[in-house]
Amino acid sequence: MPIVDVIPLHETTQEKYLNYALSVITSRALPDVRDGLKPVQRRILYAMYTNLRLMPEGRFRKSATVVGEVMGKYHPHGDSAIYDAMVRMAQDFSLRYPLVNGHGNFGSIDGDSPAAMRYTEAKLRPMAVSFLAEIKKRTVAFRPNYDGTLSEPVVLPAQVPNLLINGASGIAVGMATNIPPHNFGEVIDAAIALSKKKRITVAELTDYVKGPDFPTGGVILNTPAELQKVYETGEGPVTMRGEYKVEKLDGGKKGIIVHSIPYGLNKSDLIEKIADHIRLDKVPQLIDIRDESTEEIRIVLELKRGADPEAAMAYLFKYTPLQTRFHVNLTCLVPTDNPQVAAPRKIDLKQALRHFLDFRFDVVTRRLEFELEQLERRIHILEGFAIIFNALDEAIKIIRASKNKADASDRLRHRFRLSELQADAVLETKLYRLSRLEIDDILAELEDKRTKAEKIRKLLASETDRRRLVREELRAIRKTYADERRTEIAGPDPERTFSAEDYIIREDVYVIVTRDGWVKRQKSYSDVGAIRVREGDQVGWVIGGSTRSTVAFFTNWGQAYTIRIDQLPSTTGYGDPIQKLFDFSDKEQIVGVSVFDERVMPRPVADPDLEPELFTNGSGKGKPTFSAASGDGAAPSLHVFVLTSAGNALRLPVGLFSEPSTRSGRRYARLKERQQVVGAELCAGDENVCIGTYQGRGLIFPAHQISVFKGPGKGMTAIRLENNDRALGFALSTAARQGLDVVTSRGRAEIIRPTKFDVSNRANKGANVITRGTLKLAEPAPTERRLPV
Repeated sequence: MPIVDVIPLHETTQEKYLNYALSVITSRALPDVRDGLKPVQRRILYAMYTNLRLMPEGRFRKSATVVGEVMGKYHPHGDSAIYDAMVRMAQDFSLRYPLVNGHGNFGSIDGDSPAAMRYTEAKLRPMAVSFLAEIKKRTVAFRPNYDGTLSEPVVLPAQVPNLLINGASGIAVGMATNIPPHNFGEVIDAAIALSKKKRITVAELTDYVKGPDFPTGGVILNTPAELQKVYETGEGPVTMRGEYKVEKLDGGKKGIIVHSIPYGLNKSDLIEKIADHIRLDKVPQLIDIRDESTEEIRIVLELKRGADPEAAMAYLFKYTPLQTRFHVNLTCLVPTDNPQVAAPRKIDLKQALRHFLDFRFDVVTRRLEFELEQLERRIHILEGFAIIFNALDEAIKIIRASKNKADASDRLRHRFRLSELQADAVLETKLYRLSRLEIDDILAELEDKRTKAEKIRKLLASETDRRRLVREELRAIRKTYADERRTEIAGPDPERTFSAEDYIIREDVYVIVTRDGWVKRQKSYSDVGAIRVREGDQVGWVIGGSTRSTVAFFTNWGQAYTIRIDQLPSTTGYGDPIQKLFDFSDKEQIVGVSVFDERVMPRPVADPDLEPELFTNGSGKGKPTFSAASGDGAAPSLHVFVLTSAGNALRLPVGLFSEPSTRSGRRYARLKERQQVVGAELCAGDENVCIGTYQGRGLIFPAHQISVFKGPGKGMTAIRLENNDRALGFALSTAARQGLDVVTSRGRAEIIRPTKFDVSNRANKGANVITRGTLKLAEPAPTERRLPV
């Protein structure tokens, strides 16, 4: 049998994956700290400059030509990847300082796609030329392209710190980068300061680099300390916000004009999201939005008359991307000992500038060495001309007597001690250049070249002078490209406090709840019987209130769910099941509804006998004290009266339920197994409680005899029950003939009211309603509370 090498799967998988990860990190996703470019961007600029010569002063060429040149020679990753990268380098809303001059449709901030590459044209911008102007002076290392037929630069000899001024974003394997753009002048100033003072701190550098400077403008809300921490650690959030102003519109109305938006935001998506909030009446201060943008951003938000623009903007900043965060991640490729290989690393502001300065120093040194070499070559040739000029007649005779060019070269070299290069230069010189005028020019050029060469030698001999030269070149390029900041550093924004009511349209409506738990709101109704409900269901509660008020739903499992009325479905149909608004448990049902609008709530009164109550901590235990409703001199207050099937009752402050709850609600009663709440109703404090039980007993006592609880509790005994008995429900009575409607097992209707039963005290058995049989609650009439006219 043939011998087969066995390779463990986990080993080869690990090897292949690591190779793939390394390729993505170093060859696709991360920029190099030196020129701030990803490989595809670098190859596009190099091909446009070297191969196609698409200079700023020249003509445009089809984008398809550029893409084909790059893909065929340097970047075999598909035309769409190349074209997308070139388009982004041409968009002034993507790059703070675009590098490609695009002609045609190159997309928009609204998210419009660029036209196909066969329709658009491109050439380099002047700043892009500064990336490549020194490429032919052996300033950077080259490596073979993907098929080994050509060579490409490892990095471009950029004269500007592009990593910081234009930023970068990308996702590699196991790491990502997200570098914001910065102001050109600020970054150059920081680089010059670092060049002068090596031990400068990041905190000192932030005196120059104030913060990111986004192409779309906007405002940064971070404090200086927060921005300093971002630059020290190389990561952190930067909070961005759009800018706005209030203007008078046509017709005399006022409007909010948004004239800048956060970086990286799709303007049309932003407008759509704001429009959705306006359409759903979540921002009642606004009635319309329209986009009047041209070259400048202008989003018009039309205000209602008398509306507060600050309240509207506070809502939009909180609930739309008009305020968002840019999460800085200064991860990039940094040089290693091997000039062909760079390694990924997270750096801070100082390290980014230091790598650029070291790179520029190396580029300048290489450029000077190349220029000196070229000067020395030219000086050598000019010196040959000077030697020949001193014996010109003899040289001409030697040339005329020679058999051919090679023979003439050998004779000249032997007679005048010239090098081969000098001799060849003399032989290739035209006769007219041997005139006195031309010789004078040659001698003048020789003197000039010697002066320049000497100057370069001095620079190469002094590191200090070369670093000074780097600073001078940075100052020169700063004058060319520096501009004003577009993004304002506003610092911390004072917290704007607006109540939820500010964003709700004030409107009087009626909350309608059915016995089966369907809820809705209507502006009006003529009669309870005319309200539309599902077949077999009936109206349980009809209570008026403002859309800015809240409504609480009390259930048999001791949970209370509170919501603002404006969030209930507005319809004349069936409405929605309560389970759509809240997380109800199995068999959980509504037993009480309270609207917290003063116009429909009972007016609280002090307890009539001014006796102290037990104000408990929720466990039913506590020291006697006077509550607000007990007449101790404090203002009386409303409570929610609750009765359980076990005959226990408790009163709870309405403040526990008046604010909106979560979908899970709030617990208000602690129940044992097989117990449930049979009723919950607002209590003013002067009512009598009329209770009926299953086994035919009834009890009436003053409501104020039940203590006020601070939170959910088991309650205190309201009626003492026999074995197997249970409380059916209760009614709060303020009139002698008002009470709890019940029906006996024989079908006779009874009312447990003060005219039939004595008003006694809580915690006794009560009186017999019937001696034989049982009771059940009568078919309840809808609870109806109309708004005052």
